[in-house]
Order: sequence, then C-alpha cells, then structure tokens
Amino acid sequence: MASLHQVSGIILSRRDHKEVDRWYSAFTRERGKIEFLARGAHKPLAKLSPHLESFCEADFLLVDGRHYHTIAGVERRRAFPNIRTDLSRLLLAKNGLHLVDIGTKQFEADPFLYKSTLYWLKFLDQAPSISPERSGFLLASFALKLLAITGYRPELNRCLACKAPVESKSFRWHALKGGVVCQKCVQADEEQWFASRPMDDDTLKLIRFALAEAYPDQLKPHLPGQTLAAFHEAVESLIVSHFPTIPANSLRGACLVC
Repeated sequence: MASLHQVSGIILSRRDHKEVDRWYSAFTRERGKIEFLARGAHKPLAKLSPHLESFCEADFLLVDGRHYHTIAGVERRRAFPNIRTDLSRLLLAKNGLHLVDIGTKQFEADPFLYKSTLYWLKFLDQAPSISPERSGFLLASFALKLLAITGYRPELNRCLACKAPVESKSFRWHALKGGVVCQKCVQADEEQWFASRPMDDDTLKLIRFALAEAYPDQLKPHLPGQTLAAFHEAVESLIVSHFPTIPANSLRGACLVC
C-alpha cells in the first residue's frame, strides 16, 4: 500500500516523460537525492509545475509507490528570484545544481551538503553580474567544496605518502589518489606515482584559497591566466577521478555566455 511523506528539497533537474508527465531530480534534507514523477506537469496549466522550478527550496509531499515516487503536493519555502535576472548568475546556478545532481548518489542524506547548496543559491541571488572567467573559477570552487563534503577532499598540505608537509617547488599533483605528493616519494616509488603531474606553487595556493574561502571573498583576487588554467585542469582531474558521472562540458565552457 502506498504511503505519504513530506521532505524539503531543491530541484536539481527535470526531464519530460511521455506526452505530459515529467521526472524531477531533487536533493532533499531528509533523504538526499531522490527522483519523483509529476503527472501532467508538462501541461500548460499544470498547477504544480510553477512550484517545481529550479532555484528555490520547497516542501514536497510524495507518494511512495512500489517502484517510484509520485508528487502529490508542493509548497515553496524560499525563492531566489534575482538569479533569473542575470545570465551569468543563471548559468552558475544551473551548473552548480548539475554538479550536485551528477556528483551524488540517491538516498544518501547529507544535511551539510544541503545547507551548502542553499548557501550557493543565496550567494548567487545577491551577487553582482560576474564575468565568464570569474564564473568558471566560482564553479570550480563549488566543485571543490562538493568533493570535500562528499568524502573526496584533496590533501593540499601534506604528502599523500610520507605525510610530511609539502615544500615549495618540491611536489607533484595526483588526482586519482587525491592531492599532492612530495618529489622524494615520487622518486622512491616511480611506479606507484607515475600518474602524478607537475604543479607550481601559485596553482596550489589558488586551490587552497578556493576550497577554504567563502564565495563573496572569491570575487576579489586577481586571477592570472596561466595559473587559472592550471587550476581548472587540477579541479577537473579530481572530478573525472571521483565523480560518479563526468560532466559533458568543462567548468570553463559551462560558464561561457553564448
């Protein structure tokens, strides 16, 4: 017998189903990522559809069926209307929620990630118009924080092998193992660390900054082109190594305004 339950969540994505129905993916405080079916949501006058848009927090009343959830009611708790008034903010919000969608598994509740995603939307709702270069950096910062919350926080201060503090100009980057390794350990076991790549001090500092600092503070510093490119390469190598699904576009490409 079907049962009803209520959860609070953020819509991550949607896709049409048959002629008039839609599937929604949402990240909820109580159950983590879930999917549910909204019958008739594709109809022009569907009552629930306006409340099932992205960039808001809502309470969902769901019917637990034998094979899937169906939505019976929805009430919006908090909206972030300013996101839709600027294309740079819109792209950042959309791509950030996409990273949550592809970077999490179903039914793994994480209240901290839920709070962090709401903070991302709140920041974008209040942020000024952002350049594509800065947008790519902010999206990569969001991805780093998402990786850290979901258990893949990169080691940025100590060698992955010997645990000694890394020294300037004497370390390499290993995305699959998740962080930096000192040159001595690489030389001692080249077979184990063959996939490590060179990284300079400025790139490592930028990764540390992006992971540690709040988004408003990341609007301020200058972003040298060469360092920013190396930064994106490092973050995207972490995503490829640890996300359940790999994004179709690069972080920089996803933020380009066409």
